[in-house]
Amino acid sequence: MKLSFKTTTLIAAIGMIVYTIYVLTRYVLGEYFGIHYVFNLATEIRIRLIYDILPLSMVVACCGLWKYRPAENASKAFRVFTICLFVALIGTLLFSPLYTVYIAGMKHIYPSICWRTIMLISGIVWLFMLRHQPLEDASLRSYQVTLIVAMLALAFPIFLEIASGISCLCSGFVLSLSSDSIQSWVNYIAPIMILTHFVFPQLKTINTTRNSHCTPNSDAERTFKRNRMITLVLVGVTIISGIVGMAIFHGVICHEVAFLKYEYLKQYTILHNIGVTSLSVMAFTLLSSYIMLSIMAFRQLPNLRGYKIYNTVCQIITWGSFGVTFLAPNGIDEIFITIFLVSFCAFFITTTIRVISYSLPKQLEQ
Repeated sequence: MKLSFKTTTLIAAIGMIVYTIYVLTRYVLGEYFGIHYVFNLATEIRIRLIYDILPLSMVVACCGLWKYRPAENASKAFRVFTICLFVALIGTLLFSPLYTVYIAGMKHIYPSICWRTIMLISGIVWLFMLRHQPLEDASLRSYQVTLIVAMLALAFPIFLEIASGISCLCSGFVLSLSSDSIQSWVNYIAPIMILTHFVFPQLKTINTTRNSHCTPNSDAERTFKRNRMITLVLVGVTIISGIVGMAIFHGVICHEVAFLKYEYLKQYTILHNIGVTSLSVMAFTLLSSYIMLSIMAFRQLPNLRGYKIYNTVCQIITWGSFGVTFLAPNGIDEIFITIFLVSFCAFFITTTIRVISYSLPKQLEQ
């Protein structure tokens, strides 16, 4: 194990320790001493910087894991602990309707302080256990693509905070970009993406296999590059149009003065039309890209037994929960909506990473 890897994991662990101490201290002060929040720019900046320690610590850990990953002969205790942490993170998302709060019209995932503390301490313990595991070279493309996606997701709310801060300094107006809402979800989603490669170590051989439909000179093989390009373009257009549309309409529908804001926005016909067009394009390309990803997942990407089960289960849960949502009574339907979103995003993100990282091997594996 090289010093650089030990250093990055240690920095990440220390960052999470500092964040955990701050969260617990803030909770105790607020719970037992009745400290109320009053907006102050300097205080807001300090709080934001401290809350950014957690995603930044995970980014540092990703940097350390860029070239190395735990070897197959990692200790049994580490493997079991990794699986337990992975399951706990997924469970936190699935049961999120029970502890989701609305702030300024945006959903924030806030489990109880007890559960958050358990998850933070588990993450710290996992990092210290990781430092003592035998490592192997992490040259797998899908693994590195996953790390890139996770780091971009963790950094995205921080970029939104910076944009809002620049706006505040230049114009005195704080942009309502809901970076805190996004960050509350990303802090659970990004670790799941990373831990997937540790829970399923056999993923490192996936890029050397073929789908049974994608034999040499078959139609599936001949259309692979074309379908791959179409799928990635659709995914890219979905992301870009979604960002543009939500940036224009953000906060318009959610706040108390929603109607007035919307009418005010409609006065700027060009801007309003761009927002409507962007969201319409996103809806079309999102469904189209999901269909293309499904076709590639079942017919052109390596589809070993584990992936067959995963793809099938994701499809059943996604569309099953979508259908049940219309039948479930109020209150319960939100749970199925969350299950639908989690399974939809899980399949969408993981399959997109596979499409990006996979290329057909020149010869069949013997």
